[in-house]
Amino acid sequence: MVPINKYKDKATMFPQRSSVTYRTPDFHKPPPAIELADNVEYPNLNVTDMNARLENVSPRIHECWDSLTMNKRQHVALATNRRDGAQWWGMFFGYNHLKHMTVDNANYKLQCEFVVNILRFAYDNVLLVALGDTRLQAWSTYSTVRNPAKPYSLFLVGEAAGHNIPINQLNVFKSNEKCAISTCSEGTINVWDLAGADLTSSFRIRTAHTERLMGLATSATSDKQFLTCDRGGCARLWDVREASLASTCMSGDEALGLSFTCAAWAAPTELHGDNYIYLGDYDGNVHTLDIRVPLKFVETKKFFEEGHVSHLLVNGCHLAATSNLPSEVKIEKISGDRQFVYTYKEPHNRLTDALWQGDRTLVTIGYGRKLVKHVLPKSGQNID
Repeated sequence: MVPINKYKDKATMFPQRSSVTYRTPDFHKPPPAIELADNVEYPNLNVTDMNARLENVSPRIHECWDSLTMNKRQHVALATNRRDGAQWWGMFFGYNHLKHMTVDNANYKLQCEFVVNILRFAYDNVLLVALGDTRLQAWSTYSTVRNPAKPYSLFLVGEAAGHNIPINQLNVFKSNEKCAISTCSEGTINVWDLAGADLTSSFRIRTAHTERLMGLATSATSDKQFLTCDRGGCARLWDVREASLASTCMSGDEALGLSFTCAAWAAPTELHGDNYIYLGDYDGNVHTLDIRVPLKFVETKKFFEEGHVSHLLVNGCHLAATSNLPSEVKIEKISGDRQFVYTYKEPHNRLTDALWQGDRTLVTIGYGRKLVKHVLPKSGQNID
């Protein structure tokens, strides 16, 4: 028996394909996508509208000032990043002064596809750039041989990717500016040789710490030793002259409950030479460690009642410490009776980097108030 089809008129049947059911009506004829921005006649096409808005990719100094560095010629490099919206990218600029810095008066500038995390000058005007995609680049920024009329110019010297995640610490050895060291939070360490025509990793450690690596300190008199510290309260002294990848544990007592955030190596002008290392922690304390006496602190001093120690910088007989949440700057005279000689509260919404300019001026950058100069009093009195 043949079944009876009660839908004899095919025009009365519902369509069987979703592409037909949900197809765009014939009467829907919007203007080209480039003209949809601010068009109120098609208010439901928000995604198309946003995609039609042209992104502002013109060179500009972004709101987030993330890194600042200065070389012996007083040349300055500044990294700023766009850290809002779906796409993040950064730019770095070069200046021959540390004054009013704009896009127009920059000697050179480069816009990057990724954020620029850290800048550090190495030898002979070579600028190391740590990008947010794990790459480390070396740029030549000044050369009278390449262009005598315009010596400020960018030329890529080398590029390498020695880490699986972005670099969080980058130092250049003061005793040998052709040697640098980089770390990432997962514990990978690379010592870079800049003497050749490219970046070469001469010393590599894949798992230096089991906890998150937070701090790095390099000696001012040797390019063979450096110290790293982690969030678990462990500090390790490394020597690249050792045949095996071994280190000396300088601090690692879990009972103390320490969590290190940063480190700095003392200057050789101090009474104890360059044997002292300073370690900052999450509780706002700065610990003094003698590398000749492992596993024992010489002194522990409270720097900040609120916030953690984010940076430590040694300049002769002065130790500068910065904090975040809230931001604050304190400078201690570490020779003699060790007393604070400078205090400044909340210089930025978030403090990101700092450097010493000369003997008595500390420069900090961050979000909010972009650049602040902290000048030590000549009289030696405290300034709050």
